Amino acid sequence: MLRKIIALTAFLALTGTVNAQSHYDWRTGNSYNVNRSGNTTTINGMNMRTGGMWNIRQNNNGSYSGRDARGNYFQGNHRTGNYTNFGTGKTCFGKGATRFCN
Repeated sequence: MLRKIIALTAFLALTGTVNAQSHYDWRTGNSYNVNRSGNTTTINGMNMRTGGMWNIRQNNNGSYSGRDARGNYFQGNHRTGNYTNFGTGKTCFGKGATRFCN
């Protein structure tokens, strides 16, 4: 799920077409608001099924950070493929077939 959200955020940040929009994904139960301001896209969401709240902030330079539905802080970069979730300890490095996650 987080990968889909990060991909959506990257797409929105790179296209620059969003100012403020609300969305609902019936497949996942996520309801979220997308706001674009300058070089940053912010998505604040809530899962209607679980009550979990999450957010992500994507910058045009490829870096992103946020909190998952369990409140864990994470950060990463789309250009390098690096990702760290400080609450779970998950880290990823690289992109494509050479990507490694623990």
